[in-house]
Amino acid sequence: MLNNHISLSKLQIYLLIIYLLPLALILWFIASFSVNVPVGDQFALISFFDKIATGNVNFKDFFYQHNEHRIFFPRIIFLILAFTSNWQIKIELYFSLFLAIFNFCAIYKIAAISQKERNILFHSFNILTCVLTFSLVQNENWLWGFQVSWFLINTCVILSVLLLSLTNTWSTSIKLTLAALCCFIASFSSAHGLFSWLAVIPSVASVEGNTKSSKIRLLLWISFFIISCAFYSIGYHKPGHHPDTLFFFKEPLAAISYLLTIIGTPVGKLFLPRMISGLIILFSFIFFNVYYIYNYKSKFAYDLAPWLSIGWFASFFALITTVGRAGFGIEQASSSRYTTVMILLIISCLQMWRLLIYHRQEWFSKNNYLRLGSYLLVGILAVNFITGSTSAIANGRATWLDRSRGKTCLEIIHFFNKSISESPDNCLKFIFPDPALVISSAETLQKLGFRHFPRDIAFIAEPTKIHGYVDISPKTDQLLTLSRNGSVTLAGWAILPDSSQQPNLVLLSHGNNQSFFASAVVNIDSSDVANNLKSNRYKKSGWQANIYPKSIPLGETVIKAWVYNQEQKQFVKLSGESKIKVVE
Repeated sequence: MLNNHISLSKLQIYLLIIYLLPLALILWFIASFSVNVPVGDQFALISFFDKIATGNVNFKDFFYQHNEHRIFFPRIIFLILAFTSNWQIKIELYFSLFLAIFNFCAIYKIAAISQKERNILFHSFNILTCVLTFSLVQNENWLWGFQVSWFLINTCVILSVLLLSLTNTWSTSIKLTLAALCCFIASFSSAHGLFSWLAVIPSVASVEGNTKSSKIRLLLWISFFIISCAFYSIGYHKPGHHPDTLFFFKEPLAAISYLLTIIGTPVGKLFLPRMISGLIILFSFIFFNVYYIYNYKSKFAYDLAPWLSIGWFASFFALITTVGRAGFGIEQASSSRYTTVMILLIISCLQMWRLLIYHRQEWFSKNNYLRLGSYLLVGILAVNFITGSTSAIANGRATWLDRSRGKTCLEIIHFFNKSISESPDNCLKFIFPDPALVISSAETLQKLGFRHFPRDIAFIAEPTKIHGYVDISPKTDQLLTLSRNGSVTLAGWAILPDSSQQPNLVLLSHGNNQSFFASAVVNIDSSDVANNLKSNRYKKSGWQANIYPKSIPLGETVIKAWVYNQEQKQFVKLSGESKIKVVE
């Protein structure tokens, strides 16, 4: 008896370790590739934070439309996290992870309600669900704090399904009230949250009660959906930059391709194209919907209801996204940010296959082909996610590099000329496409105390050690004359010889100005520099910049290149100068 107890404990420990591995991977991913800098839509929050700080905020500021979304509840989360942490972006990322952990625990609980035995079937499918929940294919959302709303809506949907699945815990009215509250929060967290009301209908229908009370509940539920839509539409306007919503009907084949791609993207494309994967997932989900309808009164159908709700939500999201975004092109359908919702459809299908096997064990054990096909499918999914994680890590590193450059650029924003906004290669575009907005937002961030942008950085024109070199193309030792509409290419290499942290940007000035009109990314292979200086840290120390004279005053001047030493708060000049003359 003691040996059995010890054996069971060991098994539980092993299972716990297996369940925790995907979570550990995400923790490492966020810690390694997150950057404490606002990006993209997060800049829209800065004016909102300013209104909070000055006491000028009102209900409209919370309800205000962002693109096509009402992010009322996410704004509350953002302001709490921002003002308690001086807007440390990583806090938002870990909050998203907390929501994902809650989501998996709730899904595990829903699975446990319908299957009491914790056998290999139960754990195999739930381990795969765990891998999906913490999948790196969501890399964009794991690294972008603004996507808290997507994880929050998933939480609301899953929690409402869990509440409605509980038996002998609370009264029917309490469960329905709490589930409705979850759907209400989802509705005003993003546009697709509105469809949580419709998605949860199978779970609402499965709540115990007679036929009359069930019909009343469903009628009330649909009424809540209509009321939420009515509130949502107050003052609503379609974003001007979005494609035609009739694109689906004008280009049905392109729209269907978009739909199948958005469904199949979370699986990856190692074995099958995304559209084929999407088609398989879609047919699988349709099969269970049909099975549910034809066996509505059975125990199996009752157990299917929660997973149908979760799958319906992802399906509604795929449909509404296709209607609203298919005009952007099929490549946009494979965006990793959509996978956070679409993973729920795959989880739904997997859990329903688990239930089919559980309820039809005898039939399943006799059908070798079906059993082999199921194991093969699980194996393909596992391999796909492993290979997808490899590419996601590469994407995470690329994201980290770009945002690190943007962060450096933002930190020294007081040293950029106004003409930086006109440069097509300026480094502020790594964090937002409109440099002018970034510049104005920086003043607000400093006023709020969320960031500090120094004004007293020293310029070291004659460093004691070489920090790099600048050359001009075409090479010339003479004065190079350029017209206003011309261009010239500068190139070279740049390092920080006394630091393990190497520069990610080269900054360009003209004349004796202690300010910069352009920048260049340091990322070109420079094996010769690494060999000469005997350090692998300098393997990617090369840089190249296209200079447009429209940003430079008329007449003769000298172009100088600098690197920023963040540790010592210095701009250090590179060796070499380029003399040019700008003419009309």
